[in-house]
Amino acid sequence: MASPNASVTPASAQSRRPFFYDVTLRDGNQALRQPWNLEEKERVFAQLLKLGVQGIEIGFAGASDMDFAACEYLAKKAPDDVVISSLARAVPRDIERAWEAVKHAPNPRIHTFITTSMHNMEHVLRMPPEEVKRRAVDSVALIRKLMGGRGSIQFSAEHFGDCGDNMDFVIDVFRSVIEAGATVINLPNTVERYRPQLFVDLVAKVVAALPRHVTIAVHTHNDLGMATATTVESYFAGATQLECALNGLGERAGNTNIYEVACALHNCGENVPLHLDAIYESALLVSEWAQVPLYEKAPLVGLDVVAHRSGIHQDGAAKTKGLEKGAYRAINGSLIGRKESDRLAFTSQSGKSAVFEIVRDLGLPITMEEAATLQPRLKTLSESNGKGELSDADIVMAYEKEILQVSGPLEFRDLSMSSHEEEFFFDIGWRGEAMKISGAGTGPIDACMKAVEKLGLYFHLVGYRQIALNVDRAEFAADAVTEIKIQKRAGKDEPASGPVILGRGMDTDTIKANVRALFNGMNLLLRGEKT
Repeated sequence: MASPNASVTPASAQSRRPFFYDVTLRDGNQALRQPWNLEEKERVFAQLLKLGVQGIEIGFAGASDMDFAACEYLAKKAPDDVVISSLARAVPRDIERAWEAVKHAPNPRIHTFITTSMHNMEHVLRMPPEEVKRRAVDSVALIRKLMGGRGSIQFSAEHFGDCGDNMDFVIDVFRSVIEAGATVINLPNTVERYRPQLFVDLVAKVVAALPRHVTIAVHTHNDLGMATATTVESYFAGATQLECALNGLGERAGNTNIYEVACALHNCGENVPLHLDAIYESALLVSEWAQVPLYEKAPLVGLDVVAHRSGIHQDGAAKTKGLEKGAYRAINGSLIGRKESDRLAFTSQSGKSAVFEIVRDLGLPITMEEAATLQPRLKTLSESNGKGELSDADIVMAYEKEILQVSGPLEFRDLSMSSHEEEFFFDIGWRGEAMKISGAGTGPIDACMKAVEKLGLYFHLVGYRQIALNVDRAEFAADAVTEIKIQKRAGKDEPASGPVILGRGMDTDTIKANVRALFNGMNLLLRGEKT
């Protein structure tokens, strides 16, 4: 479905689809404290195919015999429609080793790179620009020869993000390697040092300078926490291949997070060619496999990102629950295969809307008026002893005390009845004094209302119903629940007047549930009165 913001998408982007090229098995794996073995890499590879990425950099075949074996093995398992790539430095041995590994894939690629920034050419490579250009061109030419017309060739200008002061040279290198056979030009923000727009402007310059048949890629790192923004905006500047990693794994602060980029583009109305409903599962599995815990505030997939604690936010979340667009959420959880979209958690900042939604989600009956009554008790509980966020058990306990055990001058203790259920006998407390009262009627509620008339209390039954609980809590599993609505009367023959009060009762015995509901309702009406 098109986003309501699709009109902001440039025409250049509307005619393209993003190409997701995943680097988890290479950039992500090399940054792990405990890199994956072959079996673990195969699991990640299978998950990437399930997610639907179009390209996978399966490793750095020339790094070691073990890396080569893994690359060769995964290349042999690759489907026809996925680009399978190995990284290789711009040296013949690496390139030859990479080709030996990926040539088994139906759609192979070799990805070679060399730095083009003035700083790194001088201080790291210690190589003049002319030699860097020659090395780049020779490497691409060798790849083209080895591949014999198969697959694709990718060239990366390492540290492209630092090339603002020598762009003429960099673009000249790009044109030369394209002439030599490169089909993909990758622009890495190898270290994120500046604001995204500066990098995006460099991307736009390259897009404008190179032939349209060449695929422009971006590969951004997250050192300042802006890799997602940089990648997304680079797409709209003309980059088509987006190099990302599962869970944002990668060197230092990580690589661009594939989930965030995919969902951002989806929200902008772009046709994202991924199985988005596999995102949440992927995040949980990769966190386990990499032994890198998911930060609870990690966008989209963190444990806590569906929680709302501010009263204002909770009110908006409650009012837009079930709508396609939520007041305070970026996506529906179902988009990424997550069951939760909005979870309301009670803290001292929460209001009655949160109480209503939380209690109802626990499977307990509640009205907004009851939520307003319960909120101050929960707020006090949250603030006491620095308790903070309340657990479900805390909320249920408060619900029982405030809704099901209403304090007041009347206290129900027990009941019995005559053999034919014509008369009911009630053990009660009245203003702290234990006593027994009785009444006859058409049932326990009618009999109880007649019995309390002996105390000078007169009520009118407005409504009555029994409900089933949709709750898994063991303490409520066998309970009967009664709702009673009553009004006060000034005397036996006086008409009912004043507010209609809802009383609730819960008990394993249906008759006792009815009487408890009546006592709770009567206490609510008697609160504040001199009896």
